[in-house]
Amino acid sequence: MKEELSYRQEYYQKIARSFLQHNSSMFFLPPRDLALISEWEKMNIPLEAILEGIDRTFGRQLTRKRKKNIFSLSQCEKEVFKAYAQYQERLVGLDSPQFSREEKLEKVRTEINNFLQQLSSEIQNLKEYFLLALELLDQNPPDEYQLEKLDEEIDGQIWALIPESEKKASLEEIKKDYPGQGQKQLSEIQRVVLIKKKRQIHKIPYVSPFYY
Repeated sequence: MKEELSYRQEYYQKIARSFLQHNSSMFFLPPRDLALISEWEKMNIPLEAILEGIDRTFGRQLTRKRKKNIFSLSQCEKEVFKAYAQYQERLVGLDSPQFSREEKLEKVRTEINNFLQQLSSEIQNLKEYFLLALELLDQNPPDEYQLEKLDEEIDGQIWALIPESEKKASLEEIKKDYPGQGQKQLSEIQRVVLIKKKRQIHKIPYVSPFYY
């Protein structure tokens, strides 16, 4: 029991330390980010993959012409999932189940088809994006860059569907979680958090294989 507690403390502390080292304007992680770490822990995402994803997120900002400030672990999640997928690929010979590239692609197809079968009227405008994703997945090989771009377009459509009243309410919550941040930074965090929430509520799958 003590060993498990010690591991959990190390897991949380190292993630927090890594993120805060990259962002010297913050001194602690807000409750929302701690909840995200808890989600990653439940998904059994190893510490190594999370730290790699955090490093990549901040590293990418240095090479961008239009730099974005990173004030939330949610903004690192995409790179964390990528690092986790690559981590799994490196686990050759271990007992944990491994998924081949083709198995991952089939998993994506299955998730998309299940989603399309249960598509509610509220999000009907997403249908064309997922039909396009199926076409891209049938290419040999699938264009993963285009699939990533498609995920970003889907995120944009999800954001457009969110009522202004809900955006306003969520922004007030974000302000409480991230005091002292500018409007631009708060808006970036809010967008990531709300889109993820809507994906979970409506069970909207990602179309990029690295999420699987």
